[in-house]
Amino acid sequence: MKIIDKNSFKKINQYQYFKTFADPTYGFNVKIDVTNLINYIKEKNISFFPPFLYLVTLAMNEVYEFHLREENGNIVYHEIINPTYTVMSNSGIYYNARTDLTPTFKEFYQNCRKEIERLKNKEEIETTYNDDDYAVYYMTCVPIISISGMNHPIPSYNHTSCSVPRVCWDKYIKDNGRYYLTLNITVSHIFVDGYPLAQAFLNLNKLLNNLNSILDN
Repeated sequence: MKIIDKNSFKKINQYQYFKTFADPTYGFNVKIDVTNLINYIKEKNISFFPPFLYLVTLAMNEVYEFHLREENGNIVYHEIINPTYTVMSNSGIYYNARTDLTPTFKEFYQNCRKEIERLKNKEEIETTYNDDDYAVYYMTCVPIISISGMNHPIPSYNHTSCSVPRVCWDKYIKDNGRYYLTLNITVSHIFVDGYPLAQAFLNLNKLLNNLNSILDN
């Protein structure tokens, strides 16, 4: 991680203005065509979650602003941001999981599946929820229902937590021969304005159109 000198931070006016907000977060809900990925997972006989999580993580890591965090009053840049996500165990308890980004999708897929299976069989009650590692983004999905948007729980005046992006997607559905889902990405306006947020979605679309070169490794 790298602490950025506020005197040289180009968007210091934006940073200072939105820090006065109790909740400076906002998000886009975008319809994503995942037809190519559905065809791919059917061909490879694998689950949908790990490859889509991998692609979303790659797309977000390509945007500079998504690496910025507010920590201990500092502007911090993290070289890589990794996904944390929730897993429901067989007993109905939700646990936080994490799978770090890897150079190859094969390794990421194996690590992700291993983590999910580990937590599915866990039954202990945990007294903490999130740790203090902010080189991450928070992710959840609702694969049993189609939704048009998502509002994330955001703590007031906690700009460290607010600076961590939130991601949610819903159940993919078929429409006129194509498969779609709604993807929400919520960010803090302290660091991320509309253009870089839109760029994350555009990056994802490009990745979805070049699946084999990315996932077949």
